[in-house]
Amino acid sequence: MKPLPEPVRADSLSRQVFGILKEALFQGKFKPGEQLPEIQVARWLNVSQATVREALVQLEQAGLVVRHKNRKTQVTVLTSEEVLDRLTMRMALEPLAAVKAAEAMSPGELEELRMKVALMNEATEETTDYEKAIADMDFHQFIWGKSGSPVFSRMLEQLSTPLFAFLKPEQHENSSSHQALVEAMQSGNKEAIEQEVRAHIQGSYQSFFNSSEKVAATA
Repeated sequence: MKPLPEPVRADSLSRQVFGILKEALFQGKFKPGEQLPEIQVARWLNVSQATVREALVQLEQAGLVVRHKNRKTQVTVLTSEEVLDRLTMRMALEPLAAVKAAEAMSPGELEELRMKVALMNEATEETTDYEKAIADMDFHQFIWGKSGSPVFSRMLEQLSTPLFAFLKPEQHENSSSHQALVEAMQSGNKEAIEQEVRAHIQGSYQSFFNSSEKVAATA
């Protein structure tokens, strides 16, 4: 049997387009529900439609866009019910991932996690919302990755990315609760870790939870 030639792929280019569009979505340059036409995006970025299509597939996998059968692509629209579902599932899964990560992480990796918190705390008025969201997400992705479970990491990535993009966490709550979470992970206490993860998520989206409770009370 003759060896098949390897197809030529533009992975690096599609990843660049993915990164550009992801940043634009996090910065709010495209609004929820807005269409992202392949042809128009290809013209903007001076790349092929095939490259844009690959990037849009990656954005869909991240939960940032929805692709329809008619080949239309729209920016994800999160309803209150979906946000609540995503946060509820995250609060169920992320404590388990954090416990597994704490068991596996070396002292050097814990120190690296501390440094991520320190960098977030150094944010100034000139730090953009996009940079804050990416730094926050990087902190959590680091923990998910250290859990040693590709399933946890993939599921949490899909659940959380739209939340970081379209529902900004409350930064004043984040600064202290990130540190408390690292301390709990260093202690290795399973119950403390789970409690801090849930408290962190709850505190980061407290305004949303409060508004949801008010709506439920008046329904």
